Amino acid sequence: MTQVEPEGLAVEIDEEYYFYSNPVSETGSWVDLTNATEEKPKKNSISALNDPIVRRQLSKQKVHYPWFLVIMTLAQVGLLGFEMYTNYTVTGSPIQTNPFNYMIGPEAGILIRFGARFLPCMKSGTGYDKDNLLISCPTGIVSGNGTTCTLEDICKMPGTSFSHKTPNQWYRFISPIFLHTGVIHLLFNMSFQVTNGFQMEREMGFIRMALIYFISGVGGFVFGASLSDVRSPSVGASGSLYGMIACLLLDLFQNWRLLKSPWIELIKMLANILLSFGIGMLPGIDNLAHAGGFVTGLFAGFLFLPRIYFGPWDKFVKQSLAVLSVPLLLGFYGLFIYSFLSGTNNCTWCRYVNCIPGLPWCDEKFSSIVSSIQ
Repeated sequence: MTQVEPEGLAVEIDEEYYFYSNPVSETGSWVDLTNATEEKPKKNSISALNDPIVRRQLSKQKVHYPWFLVIMTLAQVGLLGFEMYTNYTVTGSPIQTNPFNYMIGPEAGILIRFGARFLPCMKSGTGYDKDNLLISCPTGIVSGNGTTCTLEDICKMPGTSFSHKTPNQWYRFISPIFLHTGVIHLLFNMSFQVTNGFQMEREMGFIRMALIYFISGVGGFVFGASLSDVRSPSVGASGSLYGMIACLLLDLFQNWRLLKSPWIELIKMLANILLSFGIGMLPGIDNLAHAGGFVTGLFAGFLFLPRIYFGPWDKFVKQSLAVLSVPLLLGFYGLFIYSFLSGTNNCTWCRYVNCIPGLPWCDEKFSSIVSSIQ
């Protein structure tokens, strides 16, 4: 530890300690506090770091091991391997080949079996809860009736009960966070989760990271379920990751004066959002869940992100936004859960957010199962 006294204020700062603020680019986002403690700032130094009150807050920042995201990453990788093994035992191939899964992963039926968000399994009124309705089995679902399935055949998971008259598998808002449509989907999400998420958790700690991750992930699936096509299963941690992106943007704006190149960081994050939106056009991924995860992640960020105060007014504004985010977050959840359960949404254009007309896989994305009354 090194004892420094900037402008009459004694502050202890670990020489090994670095303050994290927005790790989209480690080169441009890390501020070395050891260099920042010199009484005479160097040319082009960050002026906010000359404030002894800011320095004292930075010196109290703790560094945590990213246990939560390590556990989530291992679980997500392991489950994709199990999905592909199950796909192999059912179809003879670890991946979907007809039509080809562009993400290099299992069939839609396997994803539903593992807990994908699939509306007919979650609520009544979808058209698939009628008596005596037989459904063409999605590939990956095995039925005693050959190629036709009941809703129970499709939705029932090991160790659970299910009735087509009262489908209520609410946990399908949570379980899809652990699942991915294929290797490409997993690698894309994990590249962000490992490089950026781990650093976020080092600053925030296990509990705060877990809260932001699940509030965003579940919020994304709730929002998507209230607006998405009823036939489309959806999986992925992208809603959670979009919530993390929202937190990074919030961190960027709240700590703008602590960054060396904030505009560069902003451009990089916006480019990452656009790339993620493009990936969301592929089958099994829901761009509406991305949007919902971003909004709920923003509200969660106001609540749980560590805050640096640059003065009394800045402290008042940040604390006021944190208080305001509570009713906004609860209102968001309440509104879209009601919309999901009541089926009041009539969003005819929402499908275009998920697949631009003309892309070769759009029909596959919106036609996972076809029902027929017998």
